[in-house]
Formats: sequence, structure tokens, C-alpha cells
Amino acid sequence: MHPYPNIKVIPMPKRVKLGHHYYYIVSPSDLRDGNFRGKNVVVDGMVEDKPVIEFYTLDTPSWRATFHINGLTIEFPGNPCLGKGEYVKVYGRYVGDCIKANALETEKAIFTTED
Repeated sequence: MHPYPNIKVIPMPKRVKLGHHYYYIVSPSDLRDGNFRGKNVVVDGMVEDKPVIEFYTLDTPSWRATFHINGLTIEFPGNPCLGKGEYVKVYGRYVGDCIKANALETEKAIFTTED
């Protein structure tokens, strides 16, 4: 018998390592349940729309790409070469309403940010 019968125990999925971080392999439904908020996760799927690439010209020029996979909003601090319909793996931190991506993996390239 579990020592805390009123607490639901959720088995954690497998993890993978990329760079200096470990990421839980999850499905979009796992994220919608809210169990992985604040954790490093990896999800995969097809890019549903054209990524929006924004350029910021503040003190340090920077880029941000925003797109959707499996109904999830993905934000990546860079300018990846992605298009609508492309298969991508997203490595990042799930913050509740979106995934702040640290790396994107496509068939042809891996795009990463500095740690």
C-alpha cells in the first residue's frame, strides 16, 4: 500500500540528454494535464503553421521564432530554418502556456541556444 493513499502517483517517462540537460519524453496530452509545468521536456510533431520570425534591435540584436506543433505554442530564441509541415523535435522547458525551446531537431539540422 502506498504511504499516501490520497496522492496520485504519476510514473515519470523516460529521459534523454541533450547538451547539459535531461529532458522528459512526453506527449502533448501529458503537458495539457499540467504535470510537467516547469520541467524540461521533449515533444515531436509537424509544424502546423508558418513560423513567425521576429527580429529585436535592442542593445543586443536577437531573433525569436514562434510556431505550433500538436496545438502547443513553441518559442525559440533564434532563427531556425523551419517551414510549415516539417517534422521537428522540440527540447525545452514547459512553462504552462508554451514551451520555451532550448533546441530544435529536424531531419537535416539541430538548432541550439547557449546554455
